[in-house]
Amino acid sequence: MAAQHIKEIDEAIKELIASRRLEILQIAQNGANPGPLKSLMEIQGAINSLLQAKEHEKSL
Repeated sequence: MAAQHIKEIDEAIKELIASRRLEILQIAQNGANPGPLKSLMEIQGAINSLLQAKEHEKSL
């Protein structure tokens, strides 16, 4: 069961990154103004939360 949760979390991380890839690349290429930078910080926060959930599942 934990393996299934880890797989679901991994998929969520991949989906989140893929859905924001273009925005992340544009920020990297053009520099960031406060709007995209805030979005990037929110994306990173979501990824961190998913990674923490994955680590928690592994420890159970």
